[in-house]
Amino acid sequence: GKTVAAMDVLVPKVGELIGGSQREERLEVMEGRMVEMGLEPEEYEWYMDLRRYGSVVHSGFGLGFERLILFCTGMDNIRDVIPYPRWPGNCT
Repeated sequence: GKTVAAMDVLVPKVGELIGGSQREERLEVMEGRMVEMGLEPEEYEWYMDLRRYGSVVHSGFGLGFERLILFCTGMDNIRDVIPYPRWPGNCT
């Protein structure tokens, strides 16, 4: 089977708190995916060059700030900890 170099930190009553993954570094895989998605690899040559000449295999993660606050405060609903509430038709 296929696997990916990724992880999630799941917290009870909160859900996914942190999600992380490793960037694709194989040029042939990236180029193949571009073609598959109907993109022109030539337009992304600058990005491919970053992988060829200026990068190492690396990973990163994202932490959900509101979910972290939810976890730390013990609140029951994420709507209670969002500093800038959003709803359909309103973009504040």
